[in-house]
Amino acid sequence: MRKNLERLAELRRCLVLESSAEQAYDDITRLVATSLGVPMVMLSLLDSDRDWFKSTVGTALRESPVSTSFCEAFFHSGQAVILVEDTRLDPRFTGHPLVLGEPHVRFYAAARLELNGQTVGTLCAYDFKPRQISADQIAQLKSMAESAMDLLRRRLPARAG
Repeated sequence: MRKNLERLAELRRCLVLESSAEQAYDDITRLVATSLGVPMVMLSLLDSDRDWFKSTVGTALRESPVSTSFCEAFFHSGQAVILVEDTRLDPRFTGHPLVLGEPHVRFYAAARLELNGQTVGTLCAYDFKPRQISADQIAQLKSMAESAMDLLRRRLPARAG
């Protein structure tokens, strides 16, 4: 799925990879960090060989390899949101290098960013301790993901035809 040519074409149509920081995206990640009470949030765009971060809270990373991608789970799920209260108890993540080693991620919540039926990224939140979030917080994550998708849609050039 990650190397699906249609999906990658949709991602590239956004003209967002390698773009500069933008206040609107930074506002989204800050709001997610605050509303979920987590130390790390990323707006990740899922390229063929990496996750590229348009905006982050709690890390200076700008990208990570597929081998450390939590968001890879979206390519094996039809869910709009993935919520993992304790990564050590979820078979998708028990052997993950960032669960077993630094920074010892224990909580993961993410919403799919989808354009024209293609998964182009995620809005994801992490914590270093197991936790639960409320239905309202999940709704806020979904709402912020929709805002991110709206921003990405505005970047799309008009289709000919």
